[in-house]
Amino acid sequence: MILEPRPAMKLCNVLASILTVCLVVTRMAADNEIGFIETFALAPDREAVLGQLIPGTEDYYFFHALHYQNTAQKPKLAAILEQWAKRYPDSDRRRIIENREAMLGYDADPQATLKFLRERLAVTFDHTQEVRDRKPDLPSLLDPARIQQTVFLQAVLSDDGLGGLSVEVLERLIRDKTPLRPPQRRALLSRISRPDVPGLVEMVAEDLQTKESRGFGEFPIHGALLVDQLDRLRELVPAVAGQKAYVDTRIRKLAAGADADAEYDPVEREAWLTRLWDYAKSLPPAFNSLKAHILHARLQ
Repeated sequence: MILEPRPAMKLCNVLASILTVCLVVTRMAADNEIGFIETFALAPDREAVLGQLIPGTEDYYFFHALHYQNTAQKPKLAAILEQWAKRYPDSDRRRIIENREAMLGYDADPQATLKFLRERLAVTFDHTQEVRDRKPDLPSLLDPARIQQTVFLQAVLSDDGLGGLSVEVLERLIRDKTPLRPPQRRALLSRISRPDVPGLVEMVAEDLQTKESRGFGEFPIHGALLVDQLDRLRELVPAVAGQKAYVDTRIRKLAAGADADAEYDPVEREAWLTRLWDYAKSLPPAFNSLKAHILHARLQ
């Protein structure tokens, strides 16, 4: 049997009224007293008895809102609900009034009531209908053009931090000379730890010539460069040769190997000091103290 829409609307109004009364009576009965609700319900002039309530209390907001709702004073109802929400953001009694107002307003604006219920009850309608003996109309294959490595790489490259890439992929970006934005290049250099990557020196040189660079030694990979790489970097960026961090790194790379004892083996020590002097003698005057120290060690 199909019900007519108008009786259904009236039924909503009746249910809303019954719901409000039941909830209020239940709440008051829990405190073993009827209280103000009886005075309010039996008063010939309900607006007059509202003056007995203390402003700012939950009862004050609830009964004022209920009276404005019953008498269809929508502007006053909206104002009292706004004040109530600021004073008691999580009030269950305010939700009763809001729910009741939504139900009572169904006749005038059904879509607004339905929208309110969907949001208040978190209702979704995204389920798929299940039909027996019907093959699912769903894709069974992945489009190769959407799962290629280059597709995922381009998606990750939208992030300047390159946080979604492993070190191995970062090294591949260097070898492939993948175009990177300055923030991406700096993020990459901050994570690389191995110097044996073709194209690394050129990337370091490019970064050192930007205004964002804080000079040689900013990233750990600078200190990990090999001797040949350091010399190549000096050719690409001549100014780096006069930076203390670069000179210190270059001097450190001239130390004797792990199998040699430059402290107690005179031959190894002389070879080490010779390497130091061959490099230091061409340094600018700012490093004269270093040159003097090396010469003193050779004299000893």
